[in-house]
Amino acid sequence: MGKRPYTLPERKKKNFPDLNSWGNLKNKYSGKTLFRAKLFEIETGNLSLLDIVKNNWYFEELFCYSRNSRDINMLPALKKIAGSAGFDESTRQRASETQEMLEELVRNKKDLPSNLSDCSEAEKAEYAKWLLFGTRYPQTTEILRLLRDKSVELKRLALFLIGKFKITDMIQEVCTCFNIKGLEEDAYAVLLSFGKMSGKDIDRCYLAVAGNQATHKAILRLLGKCSNQNGFSFLVERLWSTSRQVRETVLDTLLELKYRPKESEIEKLKTSIIETFRIMSWILSARICLMNYNNTLLSEAIAKEYCRWKEYLLGLLCLAYGPVLRIGEKTNNVHIDETDKLIRTLTDIIFTEKTEKETGSQDILIFQRKFKKLQRYLHGEISPYNVLIEDILNCDYNILTVWTKACALRSIPEIENVNMNESVLALLFSPEEILREEAALLISRSGKELYKAARGRIPLYLREGIDKIIAAETDERELIFEKVKFLSGCFDNIDENELITLAEKTEYVKNDEKGIYSQPYNSILWSFTQDNTVPEVIVKHDDISDIREMIKDLRAESSYCYMLPLAAIREFGFEYPENTFTILKYIDLKEE
Repeated sequence: MGKRPYTLPERKKKNFPDLNSWGNLKNKYSGKTLFRAKLFEIETGNLSLLDIVKNNWYFEELFCYSRNSRDINMLPALKKIAGSAGFDESTRQRASETQEMLEELVRNKKDLPSNLSDCSEAEKAEYAKWLLFGTRYPQTTEILRLLRDKSVELKRLALFLIGKFKITDMIQEVCTCFNIKGLEEDAYAVLLSFGKMSGKDIDRCYLAVAGNQATHKAILRLLGKCSNQNGFSFLVERLWSTSRQVRETVLDTLLELKYRPKESEIEKLKTSIIETFRIMSWILSARICLMNYNNTLLSEAIAKEYCRWKEYLLGLLCLAYGPVLRIGEKTNNVHIDETDKLIRTLTDIIFTEKTEKETGSQDILIFQRKFKKLQRYLHGEISPYNVLIEDILNCDYNILTVWTKACALRSIPEIENVNMNESVLALLFSPEEILREEAALLISRSGKELYKAARGRIPLYLREGIDKIIAAETDERELIFEKVKFLSGCFDNIDENELITLAEKTEYVKNDEKGIYSQPYNSILWSFTQDNTVPEVIVKHDDISDIREMIKDLRAESSYCYMLPLAAIREFGFEYPENTFTILKYIDLKEE
């Protein structure tokens, strides 16, 4: 190895949906979702996306919204569509008719109320739309009245006013809307429109929404777009967060921005790099142990953990050293010392795949050789199987994911080791529903006596579900673990741990005396029959005109169903935008 420069592998890029790809999807859900996601831009005069979007359902949604909301702020968009040769005659005609309707409202404009406090919700909404339509800078008191109203729609109009008129004094009010269901996307869009004017306020916003993972990730993405090089200190500090997801999000953001860390920051990065090597060495030893015991389910989950940590390690190395590790010379203000040499050696072991390409080599032999090399520098041993399983159950959630722990529970036939009793019982109190379910299922396989000792301490609101699992009264397909496996088969390449949030909102419905009378509006449903394990997929919106579809009793053709509200998919997309397009494409295909 010596002082030879080492070129790091290229990092995988997360594919956030771009407007061209999204706009070229054909079906209704994609069009409706795109319209809703870009409403602020259209309302405030940014019409560039109209030249990009090719989805007819997007324009259908635009026309429906304009007519139903009687929103005069849609006039510029309607005029552009009506006058553009790029649209077919039918689309131009509908735009022209809707435009005429809204222009009639403008011609017959009534006097606006002088005091909003005495107005109905409809009157307040009309007042806010006229403010948004005009050029008069609105008063702060007017916007605050709208924000304090219970109506989400009025709050949304208030946000749009703040964004259009760039009222920087009210950025904190925008931040509070991240905590209001239905306004998260709007708050994000408005803050993004401020650009670098909002940087310091977003810092405070991040600290104000403690505990909300989806909002934290969104704000970190905003900071990457709205901070300048001198304002990155807040982002850099998050690299040392206890949260694995926060660290990963910040690392991706800093690398995308081509941030060059200071020397003091590089020294801290080296510590994180060494610690990550230690974690990966332990995970590698765990995989060897699991493969020796033929625990395929947990071994595959551990393999994904290894790959995720490897990608994170690669990011840390790129941030600290750049794309090439040069040991023996000073580059990017990096001081060369024994730590650098150790990092260079360990990097060669982790990222050099020579042995893995040898023909005839078995996977376990490859991993054993790699682990033996790591042992020379990081020490550590391969744990006995029972000890390893318990270590995984008790491991920090920022090292191993909830899904890996669930796989560990599912892979245990029954509890044979008394030492494991407390670890499994403790998971009955977990905030994660999937772990409570899998712990209960394991206890049901191991004898109910163990459960009796803990039952009295379990809160009543959790006890009923656990009791049903222990008593074998819960259909296995109802469990979140099974739902995650099913969704993973539908949405390729989305990590199972991320799919847990969707699985928790996926309803399992049996064909029993309660019946599966009809599919709820705005949902996607997978209908299974006894003879066919490949489900029929039905996407249902809120505008069904065929009465036969509205009253259809699914029991005639279905033995059981999974049903997922489309709203849950939108919420998932806000937290994991890099996975949005995978689900959009799936639904797009199923709607055909």
